[in-house]
Amino acid sequence: MTLNTLNISVMRRTILIGMGALFMLNLSAQNPSRKFDREQIKAARIAFLTNRLDLDSKQAQSFWPIFNEYEKKKAELGKKYGEQKRALVVDRNYENMTDEAATKMLDIYIEQKEAEAAIEKEYLVKFKEVLTPQQTWKLVRFDSEFRRSLMQRLSRSSGQRPGNPAKKGN
Repeated sequence: MTLNTLNISVMRRTILIGMGALFMLNLSAQNPSRKFDREQIKAARIAFLTNRLDLDSKQAQSFWPIFNEYEKKKAELGKKYGEQKRALVVDRNYENMTDEAATKMLDIYIEQKEAEAAIEKEYLVKFKEVLTPQQTWKLVRFDSEFRRSLMQRLSRSSGQRPGNPAKKGN
């Protein structure tokens, strides 16, 4: 690496870490009852993953369109199966489900997990075309870490502890 490239890399990381820190400060300062802005979360995730994966500009240019396509397909799956599940449950009351509805819900759950696995398999191959195998594994690991961290922040900001459901009536 040349000195100029090293300086650019250090500068890029510093900017990304700063953006992530500002995002997290902004989240913690907001009213807990306010929903988080999807665009802010997306920007923080991009900064987080770009920094952790140590993408060079060529890799980033190839990687992000594939990643965005991957995310879109996962979201479409979630919507499709979510609609099917909601159709089986009245007023989100799982306690009074019939055995028939519960069986159908389990069938949908298995079908969804299989579809998700197929997308994962398809896109891991695509990611390895632009990333190294180590970067591809880091993507899986760090994306999961980002989501877990975000969920913990959301639960803290709403007064919950991770793993403890919100009390009914709140």
